[in-house]
Amino acid sequence: MKEEIINGINYRLDEDNQTAEVIERRGGIYNDYDGDIIIPETVVFNGVNYRVTSIGKNAFSCCKSLKSITIPKSVTSVGEKALDTCSSLTAIKVAKGNTVYDSRENCNALIHTTTNTLIRGCQNTTIPNSITSIADYAFDSCESLKSIIIPDSVTSVGNEAFCLCKSLKS
Repeated sequence: MKEEIINGINYRLDEDNQTAEVIERRGGIYNDYDGDIIIPETVVFNGVNYRVTSIGKNAFSCCKSLKSITIPKSVTSVGEKALDTCSSLTAIKVAKGNTVYDSRENCNALIHTTTNTLIRGCQNTTIPNSITSIADYAFDSCESLKSIIIPDSVTSVGNEAFCLCKSLKS
């Protein structure tokens, strides 16, 4: 395993399996991604193609200037707090064909498909009626979230799902 920055994104490359994981900056220093991030399905390093299969724990934590993220169909694992404290995040998109996650109905959220659990939301999230649970910390530190409608289909809301949502009024 080796860590490399490819096209501005930090990756851990598994040479044996030719897979890549998006990771936080070396030494635990938080990344400072700005604007829109589109994670590719594959990255090339030294002429070798690596399939991007995961977004690691804290990969985009504290990216206060990150506005949107697009997750490819190849990603089958998203680590804890991968998008935590991204206060400018307005859009979360998952590519069609992803077998684990989706962002159905253009909801601007990361949803675990088989469990209908909203994993991560942002200030422009609309919770679809098909969602049955909201994960722990799903909107944690979503400082610009002003209101949200939780549909009747939701039967559980995780611990601190709306923690530090300073602007949340309703």
